Amino acid sequence: MIDRISSVLCRRLVSAAPISLAWTLCLLVLPGPASAQIVQGAGSAVSQRAVYLSWDMAGDTTDASVFQWFVPVIVRAGLADNWELSMATSAAGSEVTWIAEGEGITGANDTRIQLSHSLSDDQVLLSGGVSIPTGETELSETHQQIINWLTADFFNFPSKYPGEGFAAFGEAAFATPAGEWVLGGAGAVHYAGEYTPFADGRTYQPGMRLIGSLGIQRDWLKQGALSADLVLTVSTDDKAEGVPVFADGMQVDAKVTGRKMFRSGAIDAVVRVILRGKNKLLGNNNADLVREAANTNGSDIRLFLSGSRKLGRVLSGWASVETKILAANDYAPDEVLYEGAAQIMGFGAGLDYRLGERAQIGAGGKIWTGSTDGGYTYEALDLSGYELTQRLTVTF
Repeated sequence: MIDRISSVLCRRLVSAAPISLAWTLCLLVLPGPASAQIVQGAGSAVSQRAVYLSWDMAGDTTDASVFQWFVPVIVRAGLADNWELSMATSAAGSEVTWIAEGEGITGANDTRIQLSHSLSDDQVLLSGGVSIPTGETELSETHQQIINWLTADFFNFPSKYPGEGFAAFGEAAFATPAGEWVLGGAGAVHYAGEYTPFADGRTYQPGMRLIGSLGIQRDWLKQGALSADLVLTVSTDDKAEGVPVFADGMQVDAKVTGRKMFRSGAIDAVVRVILRGKNKLLGNNNADLVREAANTNGSDIRLFLSGSRKLGRVLSGWASVETKILAANDYAPDEVLYEGAAQIMGFGAGLDYRLGERAQIGAGGKIWTGSTDGGYTYEALDLSGYELTQRLTVTF
C-alpha cells in the first residue's frame, strides 16, 4: 500500500487544487500584430462529461483493480457585457478491489462558483469565487486507503478526493500584443479553510497557494499556432489543530504546445515538464517544520500527440498517443519516503457529432499500459487500464 497519509498528518491529506489559469494560457490573436484578447467563453453554455476509468495492478503478491466513474457538469452564463458567472459540480464513485470491495467512496464532490469580469477591451480579466464543501469530508480508514491509490502519481484519476472545507480564490490576468506574438500573465491566490477529515474530530487546513503564470502565443490564422507557458506555485504551511505539519515544495510547470492545421483537420503536440521542490516535514521533535534532506518529488515529463479530421458535415474523429515519465525520487529504496520511477503510455480515439448549431456530443476511449518500480511500502507493478468518455456541450 502507498502510505501517503500518516496517523499524525505529517503529509497533506489532499492537495488543494489551484484555480485554472486558462484565461492567461488561452489567448486569442486577431488579424494583425496589435490585437490581443483574453478568451472568456462564447456565450452561455452547459457542458457535461462522463468518464469511466479502470486500472489493473499486477505484481509478485499484488492482483487488484482500481476504478472510478466521474460525472462533472459546468454551467457558464453571461450576466451582462463583460461579466460571466460559472458553476462547476461533479459526482464520483471510486473503489479498490483488494481493500474493501463494495465499500468505495461515492457521492457529490465540492461545488465551485466563479465570477469573472473583463475590461480594457478584453485585455484584462478579474476573477474570483468560492468552493462550497458539498462533498464528503470525513473519511473512514477505508476511504483513506482508497485515496492513497487515487492520488498515486502514476495514475490519472480525475477525482482524487471527495471534498474539503470552504475555500476562496481570486485571480488577475492580462494579455498584450508583443509584435507578432501575444504575451499573457496572471497571478492567483487560493485560500483553503479548516475542516474535519477524520472521525476522531481532528481539524486540518491546507496551506494557501500563490500562483504566478506567464504565457506567450503566436497564431498563424488558418495554418497553426505555437504557445509556451510557465506556471509557478508556492504554498504556505498545512496545519492540523492549528499547528504546522507539512508544506509543499515549490512547483514549476512548463508547457509548449503546437498546432498544425490542414484543410480537413489538425495535428496537436504538447510537451510538459513538472518539477517540484523539497517539501517541509515535521522534525524529529515533531515541533518544527524542516526542509526534507532529499526530495520526495521526482521529475514529471509528459508528451501528447493528437490528430483530428472532419469525416463529414457534422462528424469528426480524433486519435491520440501520450506518455508520462516519472523519475524516482531522491530517497534510497530502504527509506520510508522512497518511490521509484514509473512509465505510462496511452492510445485513444473518438468521434464528435454536431447536433445543429448549438450542441455537440462526443464519445471516445483510451487504452493505458505501463509499470512502476515500486516504493518503500509497495512492490513493483505492471499496470494496464482503459478509459471511456462521453461529453455533451450545449450553447445558448
